Amino acid sequence: MQDFFQRYFDRLDLTTIFENLLTKVISLLILFLLFYIVKKMLHTTVRKIVKPSLKFSNRDAGRQKTISRLLENVFNYILYFFLLYCILSILGLPVSSLLAGAGIAGVAIGMGAQGFLSDVINGFFILFERQLDVGDEVVLTNGPITVSGKVVSVGIRTTQLRGDDQALHFVPNRNITVVSNFSRTE
Repeated sequence: MQDFFQRYFDRLDLTTIFENLLTKVISLLILFLLFYIVKKMLHTTVRKIVKPSLKFSNRDAGRQKTISRLLENVFNYILYFFLLYCILSILGLPVSSLLAGAGIAGVAIGMGAQGFLSDVINGFFILFERQLDVGDEVVLTNGPITVSGKVVSVGIRTTQLRGDDQALHFVPNRNITVVSNFSRTE
């Protein structure tokens, strides 16, 4: 048994292993640094270019906040996807095979993720139909369940309300069947 381990360690090239490990660690550090820089640049771009340009549109302040937060969330999702993709590539995992497998698994997961898809579709309708905006006082109803408060955030999947008791309510968009908006005059 000792002879087996001795032969194994004799064949082991520790220099190559450490070089590969060091190369991957340095690559990951550079990737995280670039990710941080790009994320800050995108958020600055949204703050300095998109938000002021929304002020020139005929949108009210709540709608401007909603659109800018939505853009920031979309940029974040895209950045994190690319970060994950690059990490897997640096680690030497076959990303194309994983994506193909993810496509097949996506069909199976999609069957179980009907609620999530319903949240996303309802979220798009809420945003595009301007049913509510950040800062609006609303009552959201789904049958016997009622949640009221000030809209803090409107996202693709959830809507966040700050209630009178200062509790932050996260309401999945699929559960919003009736919107009573007290901030609208139209």
